[in-house]
Amino acid sequence: MNLEVSQHGKDIVRSITRSTSVSIIALGMVLVPQVVLRSASYSEKVTAIFIALVSAFLTLVGSLFIAGLLHRHVPQKASHQLAEWYVGHWAGLLLSAARILAYALILILGVGLAVNSAEALLDISWDWALESVLILLVAVPALAGRMRRIERWGVFFAAGAVLGMVVLLGYGLILEATGSIDFENIRLAQENSFTSDRVVGQLNYYVESVLAGAMVGAISSLISERILKDSAERRVSRRRLGAFMLAAFLIIAIVFYFIVALHMPGHREALPTLTMSYSFFGPVGQVVYVVLFALLGLAVAITAYAQLPRLLRELALDGLLPRKLAAADAVAPRRAIVALIAALAATVTLALDSARSIAAVFVFIVYIIIAFVSAAMVSRSRTILTDSTVGEERRVARGLAWVFAFYGLAALGVAGLVVYAQPMWALAGVVALSVPVLFLVAYSRGQSKVREQLKLGDVSEGRHLPTRVHGVVIIDRVDAATISAVTWARAMRLSSLTAVCVDIDPRQTRRIREAWEASLVPVDLTILGEPKGAWRGPVVDYIRSQLAQSPHDIVNVIIPRVIYSSAWERFFLRHSTPRVISDLRFEPRVMITEAPYRLGEGV
Repeated sequence: MNLEVSQHGKDIVRSITRSTSVSIIALGMVLVPQVVLRSASYSEKVTAIFIALVSAFLTLVGSLFIAGLLHRHVPQKASHQLAEWYVGHWAGLLLSAARILAYALILILGVGLAVNSAEALLDISWDWALESVLILLVAVPALAGRMRRIERWGVFFAAGAVLGMVVLLGYGLILEATGSIDFENIRLAQENSFTSDRVVGQLNYYVESVLAGAMVGAISSLISERILKDSAERRVSRRRLGAFMLAAFLIIAIVFYFIVALHMPGHREALPTLTMSYSFFGPVGQVVYVVLFALLGLAVAITAYAQLPRLLRELALDGLLPRKLAAADAVAPRRAIVALIAALAATVTLALDSARSIAAVFVFIVYIIIAFVSAAMVSRSRTILTDSTVGEERRVARGLAWVFAFYGLAALGVAGLVVYAQPMWALAGVVALSVPVLFLVAYSRGQSKVREQLKLGDVSEGRHLPTRVHGVVIIDRVDAATISAVTWARAMRLSSLTAVCVDIDPRQTRRIREAWEASLVPVDLTILGEPKGAWRGPVVDYIRSQLAQSPHDIVNVIIPRVIYSSAWERFFLRHSTPRVISDLRFEPRVMITEAPYRLGEGV
């Protein structure tokens, strides 16, 4: 049975990973031509497209080549693991934060695609806030634990968008080959593009085209590393990755061809594929593709949200996040962090409100990851050259060192182009990256300090037995649960045992004293406090007075806990821990014991 459950869990993880890759690839097919067209003016369009194609091809080939090397030589190592082991702990923290931010940016791009598609048909006056609102709304199913069914719909939406792209381009090529394109639709589509918002603020059109093309390589690098518990399937093989990414590159190239053939205007917010759908299928076809791309954007956001908890768990397993996040049942803490990521993403969209800027920040972050992974692989090769005496192993390590050194410098060059093209984009990326980095660094430093204080120096430290162990049973009534707790405490063979009750109502205290004497329990009952006084203070003061009598004694505080058997009984029971117990948890030399009593067990 456990093997079946384990296999089922692995199948779910593989399915989500596969759907995430398909969604992100489809997102790149739609967004890369849009970002290039936004960056290029009408007169420079052909040159910008050529530069973007060359950039896309080179970065894709580079990413596939490097992915193959990583799959062959370090198939079970994640990026943050390589950086931590071969560069330093700080590099592991940086790459962990960068991977989290990369998926957050994918989430933003997906929601941005959905909003941008809807704007092709609707005049949304408050679109500046719509993306932030949608990011938070899409997070609701993830935080509520209702992602399983929605993820399946996300796969369906992503596959529908890919199929729609293939149909659109295939039909367009057929129309062009047969000379059947409706030029009136082309004219109307161009007018529709001219009515969209104009893009402003470019400093270097060609550099931004290079960055738009580099997004293809960035996507390839991101999805080449799976987020799985099974380290044997950490890396995607070059053949499988290349099949999907080369198909995506071909589709992007055909879209670029139609951008030129249909004379689409540059410096505009319109999606080129929506303009194509209007040109080939008319206004009805455009509505269909608006729906397809809007659903694709939501699918990307959904799959990104599905990956984030798994990434957090992976980082926790590697010790870069609190260990409690690695537990399978630590769902609530992981969801809380995902909620913080959603809030960060919603804030980023207010500062970077276009696909062009978000895509540039995404490229910047991913190529920072690539640069550090390359540095780690160079360091790994140097370690092998220092320690190994095997000729073949040294030859391979020397070759890998040169390859990764060159690729790391190229990755830094791409990241530097973002700084050159738009310094504010790079600054926004650094600021966004600093949030998870500061959290991870603060946790790491705090963990190191605690570890240092808990370090066992003297072998006899902490092994001195306490002189005596005193028992204190806290009661507020005399019933079956209370008598059961006292009986358990007696079985502990404590040095002393006392039942404690706080006098807050004289009549209630009198009833408790009478019931205690009637029960014939051989344990003293101590009444604390004054009538109508506080309840927590006297108990804490009493425990402290017991501890003050001897520095080597400890006190075991026992409290009855009633356990319900049905939902009806649960309604009448107190569920929260008494505040006095919460106070005593921080007292030195105090143990807390709950004596459970299930309703009906004494019948």
